[in-house]
Amino acid sequence: MLGLEIWAIIGFSFAAYAVVGNDALQTLGTFINSNRSRHWTVLFGFAGAILVATFTYGWIVNGGDPSYGRLANTAKYPPIAIEWYHCLPPLMLVLITRLGIPVSTSFMVLTIFATVAGLGSMIEKSLIGYALAFAIGLGVWVVIGRTLEKWFENSELDSFVPIGLIGAVGSAFFLAQYHLFGTIEEPNVMWTGIGISVVVEAAAIFLAFTRSRGLYWVVTQWATTGYLWAVWLIQDFANIFVFLPRELSAVQGFMAMGIILFFLLITFANAGGPVQRILRTKTNVVDIRSATIIDFIYASLLFFFKELSDIPMSTTWVFLGLIAGREYGFALVRSSTRMTRTVIDTAEDIAKAFVGIVVSIDLAVGLPLIAQQIAGDAVSFSDAFPNSGFMWFVLVTNAALIPVCLFAFSKPEDDVEHRRRNFALAIVTLLILVLGATFVLPVLK
Repeated sequence: MLGLEIWAIIGFSFAAYAVVGNDALQTLGTFINSNRSRHWTVLFGFAGAILVATFTYGWIVNGGDPSYGRLANTAKYPPIAIEWYHCLPPLMLVLITRLGIPVSTSFMVLTIFATVAGLGSMIEKSLIGYALAFAIGLGVWVVIGRTLEKWFENSELDSFVPIGLIGAVGSAFFLAQYHLFGTIEEPNVMWTGIGISVVVEAAAIFLAFTRSRGLYWVVTQWATTGYLWAVWLIQDFANIFVFLPRELSAVQGFMAMGIILFFLLITFANAGGPVQRILRTKTNVVDIRSATIIDFIYASLLFFFKELSDIPMSTTWVFLGLIAGREYGFALVRSSTRMTRTVIDTAEDIAKAFVGIVVSIDLAVGLPLIAQQIAGDAVSFSDAFPNSGFMWFVLVTNAALIPVCLFAFSKPEDDVEHRRRNFALAIVTLLILVLGATFVLPVLK
């Protein structure tokens, strides 16, 4: 069909629905939560327009490759013929997403296509992303948790118009990325970002003083969401288009984009889906100003990692790191947020994401063996592992699932004993993940 194998089309469709449905929490969750008064079709139209523009630009600039070069390293992510078992990880992701679990789509989908070196690179970059996002979230919200966030809670949107905010912050960010961090290579990228910031600033000021002062914050959030949605798509298009050829014709490409748009429509019609429950448990994410700060920092982190290297990474882990750091920041400066509750909540999120990693690796290891057995080939357990180090990595992570699952999926109760047990399990879970990363990453190099 259209020059594509049927299993490739099925796998792509499962991945498109799972990726858009699962990652709506990260990219569009705060946008959906803080714009509940607007009809979902308006929100979908905005997000859909950004998706079409991002896809079209990437497809043209990269010679038919909408993944923005994330799959260009064929040594780590080699093109392979799609078989039936390649469709199972995204199908599993669809089912897990329905349970509201924040699974990393990069690990769940790409692991079965990656070599051991590719898997190690993804894990390393994702852990660095989580740590950096956590540190920035903690630092920012320790500073603004008792001041700016407190003011947001006690003031109306139209109480103050911060003239120059969008232009100043946007210009400073792109100048820093070019001159200070050096992640932007071409100066025209910097000037384009600054130009867009100035245009959005002008539009926000015009609407604020001709219609309503509160519209300044609305324009700020919508512009930030568009920025976040675009850089997230650049990162995560690889998770969807890995099922298709590296170069797509115009018909293939825009038919694929139409499928993604359809699933995006379903996501908005369902107000983000079950995974939105995680975001709703966090502090003050409904206020449009707080949501804007979250989205801008998250988008800037993804932009930084996008420019840093072409290695795919888990955007889910970056988002969870930012939200966790934010919650710890609140817990440190505000008595209304308890540290024990914060440790449990954030550990539950990372534990569920860890479950997703282990399941994805198990599928990547086990499904090819099952396929060979069905085909009548003689296989052994050792055939699934390129080296003994990787075998021990798989066995240890699966053993760690027992305490992690016990903690992550226990039923919530209000009694003190339950909270103490969950707090202890949270600490154990975090220790397992930290120690595991310390000893395992060298093996996966």
